[in-house]
Amino acid sequence: MSKTIDFFNEISKIPRESGNEENISNYLCKFAEERSLYYEKDRYNNVIIKKKNSNKAPIILQAHMDMVCEKGADKEFDFGNDSIEVIEENGYLRANGTTLGADNGIGVAQILNILDDSTIECNIEAVFTVEEETTMIGAEHIDVSSLEAKQLINLDGFEENTITIGSASFFDILLKCSYDFESIFNEESNVYKVSLKGLFGGHSGFDINKERGNSSIVLAELLKQVENIELIDFVGGTKFNVIPSSAECIFVTRMGYSEVKKIVENFVDGQREIYNGIEIFVEEFSVDKDIQILDTLSSRIFIESVLNFRHGVFKKNTRNEVIASINLGVVDLRNQVIKIGMRSSSETEEKKCLEYIEQYANDNGFEFMILGSQPGFETDENSELIVKLKRAFDNIEQVDVLDIKSVHITVETGFFKEKINGLDVAIISPKILGAHTVNECVSIDSVEKCDRWLKEFLLN
Repeated sequence: MSKTIDFFNEISKIPRESGNEENISNYLCKFAEERSLYYEKDRYNNVIIKKKNSNKAPIILQAHMDMVCEKGADKEFDFGNDSIEVIEENGYLRANGTTLGADNGIGVAQILNILDDSTIECNIEAVFTVEEETTMIGAEHIDVSSLEAKQLINLDGFEENTITIGSASFFDILLKCSYDFESIFNEESNVYKVSLKGLFGGHSGFDINKERGNSSIVLAELLKQVENIELIDFVGGTKFNVIPSSAECIFVTRMGYSEVKKIVENFVDGQREIYNGIEIFVEEFSVDKDIQILDTLSSRIFIESVLNFRHGVFKKNTRNEVIASINLGVVDLRNQVIKIGMRSSSETEEKKCLEYIEQYANDNGFEFMILGSQPGFETDENSELIVKLKRAFDNIEQVDVLDIKSVHITVETGFFKEKINGLDVAIISPKILGAHTVNECVSIDSVEKCDRWLKEFLLN
């Protein structure tokens, strides 16, 4: 088994949830000290290690230290203190009841393998960042003034035999609502709680073109059929960058339970033709008589505002690839906020999407705010970096076909593209399945092949 796997097993002993990277950062500094390599560590715990053994132009190898920490419902595990238990099974590495952390621990281990290899005579500028899985604060704030390279290979991908040459920007957008809730409750009215679940949801980059539905919009479609509805609450979704799979609401109406239940049943029957796993439950609900509610007109206006939102793919290119999309991530009526995640790999479409969302906000009386953004990147397929990566792949691989593509996700390399003038960026990786879940695993063979590919590139 390769030394990359050995390094990965070492890394897996170190807790490294996003925001808790000090120990893994110290491990990287100690690694450099033991090999008499130059290193620097900043206040964010980012680490840069340099290995110079030739007069060749330097190249940046980059990965992030942190991992997504998820565990099974019955798993006792403390991500702040416990080591990941790595299991080898059927040609893959997986963890015992938790996320594995191959994203991006394998990438970190691959770079350590290169730095530790005395047969590779080239200039390496290894960059390890923090909090990629959450805020990307590491890549955003790292000082790159000591870096000389104009080419960067990022090891934070999921697909083997692939060079990624572009990614999308991402915007966290917040809309603040201003609905007037009143304390008027008609004694003749009934209160119901409706819960929707079973949509596939998914990643707002990877899955936005798969027409999996948006739970907030689907629930709003149902509520439109309820007569004289007065909303007490409506909540759908959890994050800017996750397609919502569930939603629930509490409302008042004069309609009887059997009438409401019939509407729900008929609606579900129709929706199952589109979304096979959808489930919607309705129940009678009790609230305090002085509860604040939204009147009929305002409730209808709110429902229409959700229905009118343009969630999903905004623009595709001639290769049928998504280049701009908008995700209605969270709708929270009680807290009067709507959270939107917007992606684009085109500056033109980025501007159009932002203009659309701002106009939508104005039309509905919402306050429009951009809370944060991360840049995308684009590298010419005919650039020296990509040509050399292709040549190296051909030299070590005679069977598999190399795929060169852009992805509709956001990665931290966009920050480096902005910081370093004239930088070319490429992403390569082994095969990782089920990232961010307890089913995460990595192909051992693909790790070894990616190592050979990287080494062939550096040697030539």
